[in-house]
Amino acid sequence: MKILHVLAQLPTRTGSGVYYSNMIEEFKKYNHDQRAIFAYQDGYLWDVLAEEHQYPVEFKSEELSFPIAGMSDVMPYENTLYSQMTEDMIGAWKKAFRKRLEKAKVEFNPDIIFAHHLWILTSLVREIFPDTKVIGVCHNTDLRQAKMNPHLLDKYVNNLHQLDYVFSISDQQKDEIEEIYNIDRNKIIAVGGGYNQKIFYPPKEKAYSDKIRLVFCAKIDPSKGVYELIEVYKSLGLDDVTLDIIGSPNEENKKKLEGYIQGDPTIRVYNVRDQVALGEELREKDIFIMPSFYEGLGLMAIESLACGLYVVTTEIEALMTLLGEEIKTSGVIKYVPLPRIYDTDKPVKEDLPAFRENLKEAILSQIGKIRQKQEFEKRIEDKIKEFSWEGLVNKMNDILKSIV
Repeated sequence: MKILHVLAQLPTRTGSGVYYSNMIEEFKKYNHDQRAIFAYQDGYLWDVLAEEHQYPVEFKSEELSFPIAGMSDVMPYENTLYSQMTEDMIGAWKKAFRKRLEKAKVEFNPDIIFAHHLWILTSLVREIFPDTKVIGVCHNTDLRQAKMNPHLLDKYVNNLHQLDYVFSISDQQKDEIEEIYNIDRNKIIAVGGGYNQKIFYPPKEKAYSDKIRLVFCAKIDPSKGVYELIEVYKSLGLDDVTLDIIGSPNEENKKKLEGYIQGDPTIRVYNVRDQVALGEELREKDIFIMPSFYEGLGLMAIESLACGLYVVTTEIEALMTLLGEEIKTSGVIKYVPLPRIYDTDKPVKEDLPAFRENLKEAILSQIGKIRQKQEFEKRIEDKIKEFSWEGLVNKMNDILKSIV
């Protein structure tokens, strides 16, 4: 089977980019012939597929002078906001991606296309490939862009109801997809998310330190709850606990972060070079904390569980549904009720004191397990493995065989 994968961002460095790359990597075992269209800039190199099987679109170049348009307004690399793109910028953007799509159509003629994000590029894919099976892959940030920029949705995203199928992260996501894009609910398949089992796995033997090592890893942005986490961490008043913040803040958040952590040598802020390095970092930690006010799925929580970390996270509905009751009741993950939210990812200020108190209680509960050196039960380890990319792509491949 000939499969074309399409993404308007870097094929790593964000959740959707990692999803895109892992999907392609796992499909290799089925001997599909694969090609990839994606965005890049600043000399970025990607080696999941051979160079001759890539149709990259270069930003910050003669063809496209501006940085990559990000599906989130805060990205871990230099980006352009869709909301601030002019007609000329969108025209140049569409022209560049159209050129690669038409080239792939002539040279490769795919049997099926996975188009990531229910947004402008997927609409363009459907237009250029009217007779090819196209599966849109929803990542939640596309739903947010649609709500934030209805003028772009109306003008440039008008044919997604013609997609053959849509893969959603969860059953809950189906309602929004149906409402926003007028897509027949019967075409929407909830496939969940997966982690790369070659990167995220537990250490052969858990090494405990004289410190209990907490870790946060995400875009450093208020929507991720990082500042509430720092306040809660400081309120713990424990000498045997440290906090590592992994991420690359923009200038605004860098200054804000420095103000929050000033004078506390137990808090470190740093980035890692890639997913492999992230897996290595996680295996050296004890508790992963994800206090986000908005997540599509919260894959980092699953990756952390796979590395043997206890987890504290907000009540992300898709994550809770995916992991299920057995993992929840095992205690390896603690869910914290969200404050009231407005504008998709902003907490109501009056709710934050209670939120911080609940977050503190959950963290202390997980710290207690580390102090007692409690390790995961074998049945829970095995249950977590079900959410690997191996399991997810096997499900996707079965779907492909039934529709092509």
